[in-house]
Amino acid sequence: MQMKVSDAIADAIATESGGTVFGLMGDANMAVWGALCKLDRVRMVWSRHENNAIGMADGYAQASGRLATATVTAGPGLSNAANALLSASRAGSPLVLLTGEYAADGGRGNLQALDQRHFARACEAEYRPLLKTETLAEDIAEGFFTARTRNCPVVLSLPSELWEAELPWEWQYRPSEEHLEFRDFAPPAAQVEVVAQLLADAKKPILVAGRGALRANARQELERLGDLTGALLATSLVGKGFFDGHSYDVGIAGSFSSTSTEALFAEADLVMGFGASLNFFTTEGGMLFPSARVVRVDVKPYPPSIGFTPGTYLSGDARSTAGALVQALERRGGARTGYRTPETREILARTQPATPRAEDGLDPRELMRVLARALPDRTQVVSGVGHFWAWGIAHLPLPPGGRFQHTAAFGSIGLALAHGIGAAVASPERLTLVIEGDGSLLQSVQELHAAAEQKIKLVVLVMNDSGYGAEVLKMQWKGRSARDAQWKSPDFVALAKAFGGDGVRLEREADLPAALERARRFEGPFVIDSRISPTTVSDTYSRLHLGEPNRIPLLRPAARR
Repeated sequence: MQMKVSDAIADAIATESGGTVFGLMGDANMAVWGALCKLDRVRMVWSRHENNAIGMADGYAQASGRLATATVTAGPGLSNAANALLSASRAGSPLVLLTGEYAADGGRGNLQALDQRHFARACEAEYRPLLKTETLAEDIAEGFFTARTRNCPVVLSLPSELWEAELPWEWQYRPSEEHLEFRDFAPPAAQVEVVAQLLADAKKPILVAGRGALRANARQELERLGDLTGALLATSLVGKGFFDGHSYDVGIAGSFSSTSTEALFAEADLVMGFGASLNFFTTEGGMLFPSARVVRVDVKPYPPSIGFTPGTYLSGDARSTAGALVQALERRGGARTGYRTPETREILARTQPATPRAEDGLDPRELMRVLARALPDRTQVVSGVGHFWAWGIAHLPLPPGGRFQHTAAFGSIGLALAHGIGAAVASPERLTLVIEGDGSLLQSVQELHAAAEQKIKLVVLVMNDSGYGAEVLKMQWKGRSARDAQWKSPDFVALAKAFGGDGVRLEREADLPAALERARRFEGPFVIDSRISPTTVSDTYSRLHLGEPNRIPLLRPAARR
């Protein structure tokens, strides 16, 4: 069927996206945008800023485990998206971004011209120009294939001369999934035997589950492997809550480890990461388990830059690999004691001394404890980054079936609201709770309007300390005035209502369950403005910046109401 280039691209995007496209319209993507809006099989989710369009797509990809698609205009539209695009790149999100491109030739569109190839590379994304109608279908499919197989963002760029062009022949498109070969992610048998022997010989092993273990639904296999080896069970930050309820769950490995977890990791002689990168933060720069041999299990290619010794990388998905290791150990017979001793249980049972309650605002620790009892099953929690995020990570156990994701891949503030909107679109059957700071929210607060207009349900809990909390603390610790990082907080409830949402300001921590119940009944974004203590410092933050010895206690799921 003969058609315009814009209609052909819209057809390809509709086929590849699975029906959801995020974006913001401008001159360079206007024709494709209009073509997409005419298709009944496409849901267009629009933002009020290009950075947030990419943030929504990133949140969608991470929450669903599927490829996400977005479109923004060329030049300043694309450059506006730099922060979220780089964050998606660092997070390894499969994402395709369609934009246009002006010719830098002194023509009419020169004012907004940009070297988009180098821009994409600076954002650590793949760049694929759509230069010829003859190869348009193949070039688009190749871009989607790259995003799917490499788990990375790909920028497809359409030059201005093709925006309104006609295809000279009938359009036929073969989606990228047709080119995907069946991939057996079962680990090589010889490698399994080598690693099984390492586990059999280990006296104190620890299994760390990451994003790959979550997506592979590998909990049962990993718990059985732990039973056979006497291993402790831990997670990376993105795996938060994966082993909740297990008696030998030691929580998060790394910068957010508890006192008990850190002490136990120090004794480990073997640490295995399943679908976890075991990066600098998960390993505390290699200091969390300095005496342990490390084995990494992943479907991704072996990353030589990590510096593991030969023989410590096992190629396979978390579930298949854990299952194969279980079978190999069962053939050997007998379970190992490992960490499964009364001494370990005693360490896990230790509690942190009570700290004084905050007097200059809501106590963020108590707020999280109350929230934990009020969240419904399967809630998805999306956290921004800043001083405030330590409260949710350390003091908010997830409810049964819940999941956690964050926006810290690039260390940027201001991304959680858009990320949460994308997650809510991906999983409308779940309650989506966004935990964000007040300064961060002010960078993207306009997206409350986009969510309200499109009736996207989510709850935004504002950890409001009337300033950039991290900078306030750092300036105080360095003997500088913190006033430049503080302000009189706006009325976030009034802002939410003005944008078409709703909200409530908390007066007491105990009022949070009622506010949450009201939020669940509202068809749109609901803001809970929590004026927390600006002087209460998280244990993790004080340890990182002040070197104080106090650590957060090991968390157990809170009692359910």
